[in-house]
Amino acid sequence: MILRLLGTFAVEANAARSIAVSIRSKKARALLAYLAMKSDGRASREELATLLWGDNPDAQARHSLRQCVMSLRQDLHYFAPDLLSMSREAIQLCAQGLAVDAHEFVLLAKFAQPGELTRAADLWHGEFLADLTLDIEEFDAWRARERDRLAAAAARVFEALCENADASGDGERAIEAVERLVALDPTREDRQRTALLIHARYRGREAALDRARLLANLLRSELAISPDHATSALIEKIKNGKVALAPRRELQSAPSGSNADRPEALRDQKAPVLAAEHVPPMPMPVAKSWPNRPIAPLLALVTALSLGGAVALELATGWKLPFRMADRAHVGSSAQRADASAVVLPFAVDVARGADDLPFAQALTHDLSINLARFGDVRIVSDRTAGLYRDRHVDVAKVGAELNVRYAVVGRIERTESGRRIDVQLVDTANQTTLWSDRMQREDADPAPTTEDIARGAARVLAINIRYAEARRARSSSVASVDVRDLLVRGHVSEIRSYLGENVSDALRLYEEVLRRAPNNQAAMLGVARMNIIAAMNFVDIDPRPDVGRAERLLNEVLVKSPNWAAAHFTLGLLQKYRRQYAASLKSFERCIELNPSFLSARAQIAAILTRTGQPQKGLDLIQDTIRIAAPSDPAMGLWHLFAGEAELELGHERAALDWMLRANTLMPGSPLVHAWLASVYATIGDRPNAARYVAALKKIAPAVTQRFADRWYGNDAPNGRPQTRILQGLRLALAGPLP
Repeated sequence: MILRLLGTFAVEANAARSIAVSIRSKKARALLAYLAMKSDGRASREELATLLWGDNPDAQARHSLRQCVMSLRQDLHYFAPDLLSMSREAIQLCAQGLAVDAHEFVLLAKFAQPGELTRAADLWHGEFLADLTLDIEEFDAWRARERDRLAAAAARVFEALCENADASGDGERAIEAVERLVALDPTREDRQRTALLIHARYRGREAALDRARLLANLLRSELAISPDHATSALIEKIKNGKVALAPRRELQSAPSGSNADRPEALRDQKAPVLAAEHVPPMPMPVAKSWPNRPIAPLLALVTALSLGGAVALELATGWKLPFRMADRAHVGSSAQRADASAVVLPFAVDVARGADDLPFAQALTHDLSINLARFGDVRIVSDRTAGLYRDRHVDVAKVGAELNVRYAVVGRIERTESGRRIDVQLVDTANQTTLWSDRMQREDADPAPTTEDIARGAARVLAINIRYAEARRARSSSVASVDVRDLLVRGHVSEIRSYLGENVSDALRLYEEVLRRAPNNQAAMLGVARMNIIAAMNFVDIDPRPDVGRAERLLNEVLVKSPNWAAAHFTLGLLQKYRRQYAASLKSFERCIELNPSFLSARAQIAAILTRTGQPQKGLDLIQDTIRIAAPSDPAMGLWHLFAGEAELELGHERAALDWMLRANTLMPGSPLVHAWLASVYATIGDRPNAARYVAALKKIAPAVTQRFADRWYGNDAPNGRPQTRILQGLRLALAGPLP
């Protein structure tokens, strides 16, 4: 079990895949949080009754506590029936098998090493119990004390990260750390002065003075004061040019064995290494408390919510560049260095038990090489050359030097009683660091457990993690100092979590910068088109509002020049789906799969269209098959869970739909689309409190888009005459107000 107390309260069962556990009562959540923060996890019944029901008579408070504990145990029964231990006098939280993010954060925050500090920063999703208010004096006083204590620890973490980054000349990371420091309390002028200095050093005088004006406005509006003497003196110093720009860092790889080679030092909140081995003891996914962007109305959202149009998470992996785009006139300095390169080494077999075990390993190695070569501009060594290393003790560093490759894929297959277990690793050959690893179990009883299916799923995630690694190489320099190729890689990485407005805006910024430098770069043109379409489809607020007309123009230009580019046909399918041209969209996604059979997101989109066009059982079968093929850590898994949930809802299986949606919420934290769909399902099943809770969260995340959706009403039929699906009907019911 994982208990998240930093930011939004959440409980997750971390089995093979994390599942969100719903705790219905606010006071049950408060009780769980209070016990978790006790050093021994134990509190007396009297203490808890006073904390949560202090205004009630003792007998009534005790009765309320018993009812609360009963409700909590019911919510936890399926996943953790023994989490609470009770006696006549006390209640205790059993720590075995329980991870608490606040404890992990405090522990990591005590270290001075950059790796531990970075992991601590990754765990900070916001202030302690940000969404839990009870308006009870005793509880609120306790929460305030814990909040101040944890916020002080967070400040020390961000201050240290800022100092370390500044000392090494890493402006981007220094700015990121100081922004998070200031966000803890924007009225703290000492922290604002640090931010002014960092901005002056790395973004220049004008950027720092712009920030100073914003600070003055903030202090005036919030506290009715002017900047103090120290702040005013610093602003004057910056204005007079007395704060020098920091020397620009050279864009180069860190020496092998340096701290920069360590995954924990390189982890980027926007581009986490999925399922990496180098993570804290608690399996907390890397995430960030993303600030809301200014809101802009989106285009006819109601027509867009094909659930799918979705976060084109394939974007980062369905990136097969057309041949002409290899023209080095468009990639600047990258012409002087080799592209990313990889080799899939022959998979080993642990104790072959059947005649087909070795042929299976050879076929999987071959299929994985082929499927990986379909993604991106990564050079893949032929499996014939890789085969020379079969049955040999392999030194990955030596292989990297001999074949001149940056990455090696290493795999092992083990026979189990019911099938096969496949372990796959992506290794940096320079320092033999494992960048990503995953385990896939294929049962003999599964339908068609072929090597081709396994290779499709593994190739996608390997391609994504190679992009993560390449993005980290480019991350060491500011946008202004990196070349076009690195900007594109960083844009792709931001796209992977494009269910968040922050990442959509970041990807757009990077793609637009590429177009500014290279106006005919097709990769950037397609990226800009895709981001505008996705923003228009998925409750994503960005500023300025998405321009679907421009997206269509850019997409048409790309298709004329590169008619056989799978990613272009995928993007066309999204645009057609947004416009409810389902027949045309289906053909575009099918064409995408013809060009790249490993494009699993196109399969998923076809499943969503089948559901939307009155064939939910076919849609459910196809999306479940896609999930089966995919690697467990595939970043599109959350979106595919939404597709499955919508199909179940159309089939009348409301509880099954809710289960899918809750798992999607765990996999896509902060997604407005998930909030919308959860509000819809809860409204459909008549759960008033939860429907209202998710509507409130949705309105907070995306107020303008939510209002635009609520203002549109088409009765029982959509504009194209097709009956509205239950997911949209449920959302309208949720947004309409209190349920009847």
